[in-house]
Amino acid sequence: MIISKIKEFFKSFRNKVIVIAALLVVTASLLASKYFLNESPPGTDSQTTISGNFTDITAENLSNEQLRSILSTGVDSVLGIFGIKNDWISNSVDEKSQKKTVKNESGQTELFTKTVLIPNELSSIEVNAELSSYFKNYGLVTAVNEDIITKDVVISVMYSDTAKSKLPLAKINIVHSEKVHRESAIVCVIINNITEYDPEDVDKLLINKSEFSFVFPRNLDEIDLQNKLLHHKKDVIINLTVGGRDNYETDFTASMDEKAIRERVKSFSVDFPTVTTVILTKKDNDINPAFVNAVANDLSSFKIKVIHDNELAVLYNKAEEESKDKFTILAGNLKSKGNLSKSIVTSIKVNKDEFGIFYDEVLKLKRLGYKFYNFAEFSARKEKFEKAELEKQEKIEKLKEDQQKKLTEKKQLEKKQNEKKKVDKKTDTKKNTDVKKKTDIKKPTEKKNTEPKKKSDVKKK
Repeated sequence: MIISKIKEFFKSFRNKVIVIAALLVVTASLLASKYFLNESPPGTDSQTTISGNFTDITAENLSNEQLRSILSTGVDSVLGIFGIKNDWISNSVDEKSQKKTVKNESGQTELFTKTVLIPNELSSIEVNAELSSYFKNYGLVTAVNEDIITKDVVISVMYSDTAKSKLPLAKINIVHSEKVHRESAIVCVIINNITEYDPEDVDKLLINKSEFSFVFPRNLDEIDLQNKLLHHKKDVIINLTVGGRDNYETDFTASMDEKAIRERVKSFSVDFPTVTTVILTKKDNDINPAFVNAVANDLSSFKIKVIHDNELAVLYNKAEEESKDKFTILAGNLKSKGNLSKSIVTSIKVNKDEFGIFYDEVLKLKRLGYKFYNFAEFSARKEKFEKAELEKQEKIEKLKEDQQKKLTEKKQLEKKQNEKKKVDKKTDTKKNTDVKKKTDIKKPTEKKNTEPKKKSDVKKK
């Protein structure tokens, strides 16, 4: 009966449409409740979100063991940002009993204590700021005690609700030391394509940056950019070119005599009186070095510093320059060269759309201890920095020699002691052997007279 009524109902096209529409509405409502009314986005845990480079996990939801593992590793990673090596970090944790408290010079903690040696030139305030930001990601707070003389600090890490624990979760002792040194260099980056930037990009990206030099535009059409750079006292450098005899597109050609070179240099100094540094770039390979030196000497006579193009460090090849990771490659190559030369000057092209990526890499290198200066500051600091680095390296080498000497002396002393022990042992063994031999020799015993008496002796009786 009911089935027949249902069949009768669905014979009507209008009724079919109504049922289909009703099903669609229900389906849409279910989907809406799933994707729009859910408190957490699909694929994420409601208690976990990503914030910056760290996972924002509430510390209260973790056990002590989990929190110890996460925070200890995380702290080491943060310290690595500043070029602090793992062997400069000492850890104190109760590994035997895995109990809550750990005793150390600075008191007790729930999880661990770290003592971190940092170079004297690294500010403990900078390290503290980065660590405090890291702990904040986990809902933790920090308290800092600073020694006003040494600038060493002790960072205590606690729950935001201090009633949760009477002891700090962790303590980090930041101690300055002359025994540790970061690998670093001073760097001058000359940005050579500023004319490709729009005026608003120059204002936004470059004007507030004092650690770079810029190739100064010489075209009269760029008068506004020239005035802006000079008004904001940017360090500017002009690129002068040297070519062969028939290359008339260059500033200096090999066909010029001394008088012509002198006149050209004088004209340049009059046209650009505020520019005190130039890059001298060879455009042809068959140029006599003596001619290039003659140009450089004349420029120097007008108190204009000369950077020869072969003095500029090449930090990536053509293929690397076209890579999307070129600035990461540049930073890596810069560190490699910095370990060797300690002072680097380079001229690179940085597109306005890539400037943010480039500057992020610069900030990473700064945290590691690399110093970025415009060419004027670079020139003023170069000699002093290289002298200090040489003295630092000599101290490190002397310390290594002293340690090696002590180690050698210790080994020699141990060797002598071992040899003496062997001799003493042989002597004792020999004495024991001699004593044993003496005790083994039996004294001769008197023989009893057991021979039968003679007959004559018997008769006498």
